[in-house]
Amino acid sequence: MKHTDQRNIKIVTELMGYCYKHGSDNVHIDVNKENEKIIIFIRAQTSVITKKNLEHLEKALNTPRCHEMEEYYWNLTGDNDTYTELTLVGMMIDEAHINYVDEEYLELLLTRIP
Repeated sequence: MKHTDQRNIKIVTELMGYCYKHGSDNVHIDVNKENEKIIIFIRAQTSVITKKNLEHLEKALNTPRCHEMEEYYWNLTGDNDTYTELTLVGMMIDEAHINYVDEEYLELLLTRIP
């Protein structure tokens, strides 16, 4: 698959924008390549995210992966000011785990097999 690193960057950019939109001041990001997988971990400090926002995030990121959509539309993520491309991000990843720890830290663990 071409443009693997650029796609990872677009995913991270989209999720960082989401965190900032929901009041995060501190965002920690780890991107690791291990055993043919890319693991993206984001931990953002935010105390203003609602249960409804979390449900929307969970639904969007757990959209089934669609390689065809990813191939054609990956470059559209992260290019607007509304950060509404979460469903496309969901189509670009294989697995997403979301935790909201102590109603202060949003943790996203994404797995992607290029």
